[in-house]
Amino acid sequence: MVSEDRYTFSLGLALSGGGFRGLAHIGVLRALENYGLQPDFVAGTSAGSLIGALYASGKDSYEIESVALKIFWPGLLRSDGIREFTRKYLPRTFAELEQPLHVAVTELPSWKTRILDSGDLGSALAASCATPYLLHRVRIDGMTLTDGGWGCVLPSVICREHSCRMVIGSDVWFRSFLAKESGVSPTGKLALRAYSRQYLEAYHHCDVVVQPHISVASMIPNHASIYRMVRDGERAAKSALANCPGLAV
Repeated sequence: MVSEDRYTFSLGLALSGGGFRGLAHIGVLRALENYGLQPDFVAGTSAGSLIGALYASGKDSYEIESVALKIFWPGLLRSDGIREFTRKYLPRTFAELEQPLHVAVTELPSWKTRILDSGDLGSALAASCATPYLLHRVRIDGMTLTDGGWGCVLPSVICREHSCRMVIGSDVWFRSFLAKESGVSPTGKLALRAYSRQYLEAYHHCDVVVQPHISVASMIPNHASIYRMVRDGERAAKSALANCPGLAV
């Protein structure tokens, strides 16, 4: 892995949580590839941590899509499923990744956000993806951890804290999708009623936010849904990137 000491990253990519909807992140990566944009720093939460880890391991969007088509996604609702996924498709540790990856988790009982960027990769991903509604917990170095989305659903702040010159946020969080569909903008007067404070802070730390429109039909975990979500992510990214002057795409 590239050393981060005194290193300024040119392009950070923040991948949000969002469960199965996280597969739309693959389409965002594909659009970046088509534009010749290569993030050199990745931060991920929950489902975003899985896609981010695959990308940081050196896989391109087509290789990640191939992996996605082989996975029984409901099996990733448990920590053992995440660890098996890591053993099969990813390096054992963060240090073995080809580029920096930072993973957001939530520490209990304080509910504070913690950032994992070293040690066992499978445990970190299992913690970030621990489904809170099923009361999942993961123990790492004496800490009890769960889903990173509680306090850091879109981890763009992590990118800024590590001196990324530009930050692209890929947002597949269902709550922000519903707010947007209801006509409430994160920059509007009603934003605080529709979005969480931590999400609004994250939104404003991005130079561009990609928010794919994912249909209800795509929420059924099958191959057709995966293909649709990848296309949805790619389409949304092309539109968002074309309207970001700083990226000149």
